[in-house]
Amino acid sequence: MRRHLLLTASLLAFTGFTACDDAQSTDSAPIGTDEALVSETGGLLPAGMTAGERQGKADGEDPRDAHSDYRFTGTPGDILEMPGEFEGVQLLFVGYTRDAVQLERFFVDLIDAAHLQTHVVVFYDDASAAGYLQGALQDAGSDISQISFAQVDLDSIWMRDYGPLVARTTDGYFRVVDPRYYYGRFADDVFPTVLADAWQLPVSRPPLELEGGNFQSDGQGRCITTEWAVDQNYLFGYRHDDIEEVFRDYLGCDTTAIVPAIEGEGTGHVDMLATITGPGEVIVGRYERSEDPVNAALLDEAADRMEDAGFFVRRVPMPTNVDGNYRSYTNSLAVNNVVLVPTYSDDNRFEAEALDVFERAYPGKTIVAVDSTDIIRWSGAVHCVTMTIGN
Repeated sequence: MRRHLLLTASLLAFTGFTACDDAQSTDSAPIGTDEALVSETGGLLPAGMTAGERQGKADGEDPRDAHSDYRFTGTPGDILEMPGEFEGVQLLFVGYTRDAVQLERFFVDLIDAAHLQTHVVVFYDDASAAGYLQGALQDAGSDISQISFAQVDLDSIWMRDYGPLVARTTDGYFRVVDPRYYYGRFADDVFPTVLADAWQLPVSRPPLELEGGNFQSDGQGRCITTEWAVDQNYLFGYRHDDIEEVFRDYLGCDTTAIVPAIEGEGTGHVDMLATITGPGEVIVGRYERSEDPVNAALLDEAADRMEDAGFFVRRVPMPTNVDGNYRSYTNSLAVNNVVLVPTYSDDNRFEAEALDVFERAYPGKTIVAVDSTDIIRWSGAVHCVTMTIGN
């Protein structure tokens, strides 16, 4: 309880308001956004890397290496564990950029479904867009006193991927873990370090490129990620055992299951194919072999590897990806007594079955469907745009 009160009070001191018109701002990001990346996508950056980001990384000159707010730090030595996302939640973070207005209905549905379960903080980069979102939430009947707005520098909406990973420490407190995010999204990348400074919490930056959507923990030392975590760290020369070592030292993972990613899916993230629902329990996607034989085999292999790591595995059907949009039910979010599950109006064949799987995985909790038909075109859904801070 002491940790909960201190962390929440510190966050609210950082935001300090609940209305857009008296918002405070954090300091600007030390390294400016690469505007060429934004123009490449027409404003809204996808959840996966753009071609420009891949090329910028491949060029091998990264300005973050020379800046203290981005440089890697040594092994912390006090990490106990990362909380499971199914555990109690004290705060929910959402990132909302200027170009997210095209997805306003999705964000309203998500925030409205979650805000009575925990305090929601919307971090935004454009006051006008935030004002429209706040008005839409009020029109939806949301309790605005449960929602704070804080203006910061942001590049994208994918809070799960760049937001703070908050680990429990051996002294009963917290440490922010801030892996390196995509090349070019420098405002997003420094966000956890800026937040840790405001919270007056220690921060560790592991020598690792990793997005939060490609990491999950069961709160007891069992973790999952995909082969993308190995592939994207090619500049470090990492192999599987190196990833496992960094996960152990910085994220408290005693065991890490490194599983295949979905072939052709833009992010390579584990949350597109799996979600941990309890200690040693996970839901893993399942493709019909008649629809996608390659990914059917890959997700079967992923399920087998998680079983070998000690997980009890439930399977959930995966909607179609024939149009290049990789819809996923596992890109879900547990917020105390509610579980938000993405659904898709353009393919609801398996929706009832999928929601039933979640009801069995979360007995006694309310399962809420959130229409993610529009946002999935940007390679993400409910989990991708949120970050929960555990108790």
